[in-house]
Amino acid sequence: MASLPTLDDDSDYEFSLEEETLLSQLVTDHTTTQPIVPIASAIIPNQVETPPRSQPDHAFHDAQAGHGLALKRPSGAWAKDPKSWSTGSLAEPPSALERALRDDQVVSYPDLGKALSAFVAPQAPTQTGTRSVADPDTRSPLVRFRSFPKKPFSVSDLTAGSWCELQYFYTLTRLPFGRKTRTVAMKEGTKLHKELEDEVHTTVRVEVVSKEDAFGLKVWNLIQGLRTLRDTGLTRELEVWGFVDGNLVNGVIDGLSYDHPDPEFEAELRKSQESQPSITDYFASQKPGMQRIPQIYLTDVKTRGKRSTANAAQLRPAKVQLFLYHRFLSVMAAEKLDYLRIFRRYNLDPDEPFSDSFIAQIASLHDDEFFDIDHPSHDEYVPKASGSQQLADGSQTSTVSSAPDFIKYRTLRELLPLLVAELKQTFPHGADSVGRLLSVEYRYRADGSLIDNRIFPMDDSALDSYIGGTMQWWKAEREPKGVQIEDAWKCLYCEFAEVCTWRKSMDEGRLRSSRERLEVRRKNSGQ
Repeated sequence: MASLPTLDDDSDYEFSLEEETLLSQLVTDHTTTQPIVPIASAIIPNQVETPPRSQPDHAFHDAQAGHGLALKRPSGAWAKDPKSWSTGSLAEPPSALERALRDDQVVSYPDLGKALSAFVAPQAPTQTGTRSVADPDTRSPLVRFRSFPKKPFSVSDLTAGSWCELQYFYTLTRLPFGRKTRTVAMKEGTKLHKELEDEVHTTVRVEVVSKEDAFGLKVWNLIQGLRTLRDTGLTRELEVWGFVDGNLVNGVIDGLSYDHPDPEFEAELRKSQESQPSITDYFASQKPGMQRIPQIYLTDVKTRGKRSTANAAQLRPAKVQLFLYHRFLSVMAAEKLDYLRIFRRYNLDPDEPFSDSFIAQIASLHDDEFFDIDHPSHDEYVPKASGSQQLADGSQTSTVSSAPDFIKYRTLRELLPLLVAELKQTFPHGADSVGRLLSVEYRYRADGSLIDNRIFPMDDSALDSYIGGTMQWWKAEREPKGVQIEDAWKCLYCEFAEVCTWRKSMDEGRLRSSRERLEVRRKNSGQ
């Protein structure tokens, strides 16, 4: 499976790891006098203009092509001679002290004692925990953090509220790039996921030049993942897209397999159909006499630092996550996903040719199908540059080049029919080919051994109810909520516990309730 420089899903803008490292240097070392040279692979810096003097010497520029960073150097004469940045070799106007010594004048210094004693350093505003002080921006989180030009929703965005909405709101508004602080446990979990993926795929690095290249690589990885699933019965890290309340959402499914997670459990659910007709919502309807069709089942992998099973509160985010994956994959399998709408959200041109280097790299991996002398035309997603155009006088002119073109899949539009065909071959019965039993694997973080496997059916009504509620706070129709009192143990692991308004209000409420009870007891004892 091909890969490109890793993009963190938790970042508002899709910075690569190298870019974030450089940006961190620029923020923390903005007073340094030494030039900073970015080191990153497959990055093509863009040519930028010299910044005006009013801007800081070290600034960053988010280049579209290649996800590169272009460093702005100091402006004016200082920029012409890099040696002068640290040595100060350029001629400068003499200082007052130098002029005084040169002219044999007596140097006198002003008395700054009174000025310094009267000077009071401005105090940093105290965090009262109220939203009006800590976060004066009144726009909705959807507009601020997940609307163009920032990246669209991820499945993680939508599931975060099932743990604690207020924690995620603080993450978006108070942490750099709106991303969670990477802990040792998170890094170990990422490492285990990578090890599981390497058991199925062989990663090959592919350099991309344009954003169309980058998304084309995602499509090729999806195609390769579907083929691996058909060939081996298992695939991992399969990316899917879907829409929630009109907003694009992307996610990556940990595992897909033809292996049924629990046939006995499904049989028990089916037997209960007679007494509970609503249970039919969990399973796809089958025509009488129709043989059981092969189905593909979704799995999510969670890691734990101790060998204990997850409680209901810990399981809930994983259930919502798998519900979303199942819905998105079912829509894709049914050929109902509007890919051109996805391109518009990402600001991609479906008819922009891939770079020559990208085509060469992908062709070397798929040479058996990348060149076709027949080059069949497709009825769907026809490239705008193909066929003929109607002129004003009624005549037609061909827009196809006279020279034969044996290379297929030059653009995203040309690549889409192949993706649709691969989905149809993998899911021949459309959405019915996606199994409605979902499973969460809990693995021990130290060695990857299986701790527990939780299995549950897909629940569309529960997902609809959850989405309706969580989108209310994303659209600022209500304030984000914290945890309930029975889940207050979550606060022990939260980095915002000391400034959390929800926790403070709950503490004040409990204190007020205790005082009221004491007051009632005093009154009763005095009677």
